[in-house]
Amino acid sequence: MNDETQTQSTEYHDVKKEKSEWFLEIRERAKNLSRGSVENYAPGIAAQALWMLAQGGRIKTISQKTGLGHETIRKLEWRHNDTLETKRKEFSMRYAIAAQEYTDLLFEKAEQLSNDPEALSKISPEKLALTVGIMTDKAAQLTGMAGMVIEHRKGASIDDAMKMIAEAKAKVAERIKSQAVEAEIIEG
Repeated sequence: MNDETQTQSTEYHDVKKEKSEWFLEIRERAKNLSRGSVENYAPGIAAQALWMLAQGGRIKTISQKTGLGHETIRKLEWRHNDTLETKRKEFSMRYAIAAQEYTDLLFEKAEQLSNDPEALSKISPEKLALTVGIMTDKAAQLTGMAGMVIEHRKGASIDDAMKMIAEAKAKVAERIKSQAVEAEIIEG
């Protein structure tokens, strides 16, 4: 067994054990809830729904997989928000590590492609542009640059603008009227 294989085996993450601890935590919290709560009558389903929520699962998908209603899932999310936040941070870390691994693979692949013009010609410009866009966005994000700028402008509303236009027209009409010379037309 080489050093890399040994490191991987000692860092293996036992999801079964983690899910078991998660289930026990849900059961423990259920003791302080009403008997009609999903944590009491279906703790396994509650744990599954919360596990999916912690990973960013959509309510609709969770509902379809667990049979729980949207409101029940929202209540679970509300009651277990502190636990979910802790779990989300753990999942986020795992996803960040996976992203780093795939980034390394992407750079390896880019290097291979740069040395093989025939293989490079088979990749569509759209895929390259998409990759460049994603990597540029990530680079900006990691350096603290804003990924999106939202501008809030303050100014006159449409009603205010209409009033200002009407006032301006009245001033112009008044100015014209004040400069007008009265004249009488005599027909002869």
